Amino acid sequence: MRYIGRFAPSPTGPLHIGSLLTAVASFLHARQAGGEWLVRIEDIDPPREVPGAATTILKTLEQLGLTWDRHVLYQSTRFDAYRSIAERLLADSLSYRCSCTRAELGQLTKSLQSPAPYPGLCRDKRAHVRATAVRVRADCPPIRFTDGLQGDLEYAIKSTSGDYVIFRRDGLPAYHLAVVLDDAGQGVSHVVRGADLLDSTPVHIHLQRTLGLLTPDYMHLPIVVNAAGQKLSKRTGATAVDPGATGLVQTVLDYLGLNVPNELRGASPRDIWPWAIAHWDPRHLRGLRQLQR
Repeated sequence: MRYIGRFAPSPTGPLHIGSLLTAVASFLHARQAGGEWLVRIEDIDPPREVPGAATTILKTLEQLGLTWDRHVLYQSTRFDAYRSIAERLLADSLSYRCSCTRAELGQLTKSLQSPAPYPGLCRDKRAHVRATAVRVRADCPPIRFTDGLQGDLEYAIKSTSGDYVIFRRDGLPAYHLAVVLDDAGQGVSHVVRGADLLDSTPVHIHLQRTLGLLTPDYMHLPIVVNAAGQKLSKRTGATAVDPGATGLVQTVLDYLGLNVPNELRGASPRDIWPWAIAHWDPRHLRGLRQLQR
């Protein structure tokens, strides 16, 4: 099977060092395998998006010589496809409408020490007086899979997330549905992403099986955290990368366990990528969940 990888940022701001690390790792993994590397803009959450962020992200990748194959896919163009699948799952009784609010669920679980699965309040409900989400029934044995870095894993969805949302109460598709459908639609064979999404993977595998779709190989990279142990993000004060900054590529490659030779330090990114592709070895990161900024 031909290797097809992807980098799929959300346009909630420019790239920071953590998101660039994911882009570079997925790029190196695809190119070393002689495969395609796609870029997809996951713009399905307008309230969180920053105007112009998608353009900035693409320009940053271009300036760094991270060239992608095919046209960039914008998830905002795919809403009809997402709705069609959600309706199909409802018609097949594999999902149901849920009018529970976050506040209501929060009240039910506030006394618990850890997040609780959805308690199934709307599973058998036939009428609703307010807007509804769509939840997939998660009646399944534990999901087992082998991650390229994190090893053999097992998740019991029923006791972790429970029935999960694929369409939100505000009428927007949920991440789980969009990512599963678009990975399948683009023929993605390998997913390289951050370990912060590791807990979403069993849900994605369950939805793939429910829809009769193939499951890609997964590899979850350690995330970059700040001094407080928080994942780098706009909310935790992560600064945008400057694609013209001296040493930026070397810094990212250092995080990924690649020691750029002296003769390439200071070289342009386009001159460094062939060396990095040849020497890429994700085993340096095996078992790691975090990298200190």
